[in-house]
Amino acid sequence: MRTACLFLTIALCASLSAQAKTIAIDVPAGTEEIAESLRSDGWLQWLLGREEGPKIEIGPGARGDAEIYVRLLPVDESVSEHLAGLPVRFDSGALELDGTAYGDPGLTLAVRLPRAEKRTWLVTGARPDHILGLVRLVLLKEAGARIWGRDDQPFDYLLRETAWLERSGVWRATAEGFEVDHDGERDDFTARDAYYGGMRTVAGRAVELRATAEVAARPEVRELARRLDAAATRMARRIPLKLERPIEVVIERDHPTQGRYLGEIGEAVLTPAGSVHLILHPDDEHAYLHAIAGAVLARAGLAKDLSPWIREGAALWLSESWYGRDWRAWLPRMAAAGVLPSAEQLLAAERQDDGSAPLWAPVAASLVDSAMGETLSAKLGALPGEAAARAHLARLVTLELKAELRDPVRELPFLRGVSFAMLNRLEGGYHAPVVDERYARLGRLGANAVSVMPFAYQREPDDPKLHFLNDSPTSETDVGTLYAARRARAAGMKVLWKPHIWLSHDSWPGEIEMRSEADWAAWFESYRRFAAHHALLAEWSGSELFSIGVELGKTLEREREWRELIATVRLFFSGAVTYAGNWHGDYDRAPFWGELDFVGVDAYFPLASGEDVAPVMVTRGAEGVVERLRQAAERFGKPVLLTEVGYAARAGAWVEPHEEGGTFSAEHQARAYEALFDALGKPPWLAGVFTWKAFSAERGNPERPDFRFLDRPAEAVVRDYFAPRDEAATRHTSN
Repeated sequence: MRTACLFLTIALCASLSAQAKTIAIDVPAGTEEIAESLRSDGWLQWLLGREEGPKIEIGPGARGDAEIYVRLLPVDESVSEHLAGLPVRFDSGALELDGTAYGDPGLTLAVRLPRAEKRTWLVTGARPDHILGLVRLVLLKEAGARIWGRDDQPFDYLLRETAWLERSGVWRATAEGFEVDHDGERDDFTARDAYYGGMRTVAGRAVELRATAEVAARPEVRELARRLDAAATRMARRIPLKLERPIEVVIERDHPTQGRYLGEIGEAVLTPAGSVHLILHPDDEHAYLHAIAGAVLARAGLAKDLSPWIREGAALWLSESWYGRDWRAWLPRMAAAGVLPSAEQLLAAERQDDGSAPLWAPVAASLVDSAMGETLSAKLGALPGEAAARAHLARLVTLELKAELRDPVRELPFLRGVSFAMLNRLEGGYHAPVVDERYARLGRLGANAVSVMPFAYQREPDDPKLHFLNDSPTSETDVGTLYAARRARAAGMKVLWKPHIWLSHDSWPGEIEMRSEADWAAWFESYRRFAAHHALLAEWSGSELFSIGVELGKTLEREREWRELIATVRLFFSGAVTYAGNWHGDYDRAPFWGELDFVGVDAYFPLASGEDVAPVMVTRGAEGVVERLRQAAERFGKPVLLTEVGYAARAGAWVEPHEEGGTFSAEHQARAYEALFDALGKPPWLAGVFTWKAFSAERGNPERPDFRFLDRPAEAVVRDYFAPRDEAATRHTSN
């Protein structure tokens, strides 16, 4: 997805530069917030910073060859003159299109103004943060029409509530002006109303559960409705609050439907209107209760003045259950792991990019619980200030973690794995039902394991702070990764939960290095929280393996911090633990292999030095690589696990296997795989391999020189290697 955006941007620059076009974004005085957001937008900054790029004017009265008027509602007279004859109105206190009024304040509307002398658009709405995304879409639309001479998404109007919920279509000229052409119109709003309008209700005193007729009739759903109703009643008493009307709880069809209609996904999503929308899974009742508690809290009028984490904690104080335990049972583990938030973080007005709800919500609940009073209303009225909160957290650090029985010994077969990458699409991501089809195909290939890969973002190699990429359905969300892991295990596959760091500016994790001791301490604090966050989720999913890091070569000198991190992960995850070492100068010098279960290697070793070498040279190179891996297993006294191994479909795939791009060659990709797998076999020192890579849904351009191996000759090579012949029944036992 990111590469595609880059190609699009380069093409955009070349096209607009050749035509010497100016696109004006007219943002009037008094709306500086919108103008500043546009100027600071990373994509626009990149575009404006290039000499050969297009000229884009942003500001009051900006004019160009194409113009985009950006206005907050109500729309002023400078634009309204262009709206004559169009079926849109803004004077009723709501956006009105084709006679239908839309009152949601989060709505944004883009309208092409056909009466204007040049290509002109109006983008309007009540919320500046929503307007930016639609301005970018119109800008791309204008540029795309010039790049390809066509419009791949033709629309003259687009009304949007979420990134995926819209009404769009084209104008049709009439004698009086223009009207909506209903042929081919997309109207998600009407589809949403029909979807929810057709649901059945399971009534209760405190909770009214709604679902499709088939789901609502299931005995286990009616029992769930009873439990949720009883729980909401208990919560209301603890505030205290009299529920004048029941809380609406909706069972969604799947996560893509939830994301399309709500704009976010989750085990349970609490909407601004106070309804809870959940996805059925027997392990997620704690999430349902937490969301219902949030609705009760809001109904009591107690939520609006709380900091985000205290609001989470207050809801958890009401709901009590957290990932299979009472929330209090998590506190000694959080303290022992060193992942407690600071008082400043808990009381901050905004959630931090590297904050962790699984780790911090119990801590916030404990702070609420420490306040005087028996009811939640009393406790929230007596919340401790920053100094008292700091003292409370200091007391938590002294909590004793009692030894717990580990899970029974788990035996792992030889892992015939596939690195399962997420396609960043609402309908095709980790959270989507389409993953079942992909797992079925991988099963037919002979795979018995997948790795799932959530990400954090780091702006620069020396930036000491991570940003968790878990808040959008088009990135690897917590709930999406959890869903992908659960569905893999339901398909009979083992799961390697493998968190990654993504860096900008074409950098990679091997360049991460801080400039000072203070920055190192801050980076490891953020990274330890990232690892612990995902170790908890991996354990909850039932995953069998966990990777503590991926190719972080310049951090490995910090041996003490890494050993502390491994101990932290072991507090949350009971399965096998590894580290995905880089093939070049990383795996062979990691100081902590004795603390882990596998020597993990991202095995992009070159097999030969030229594109046109004889096949025998590639074979000899592969034999040399296998010998190095065997020696590593012997040296470290651990089985080797190839956490990544793959070749792009490019000419000379064996020369620099970590690269993609260049001249397409599926034959060279297959030859490289064949050479390595023939040399590798399945010796006792090898725990398994994870081929790089397959996506969670189909991806376009089959002749792109990338790492995909499905539907290419390499697929047959992988299938042959994955055949379970010559495998020992068990290659490794964890714990």
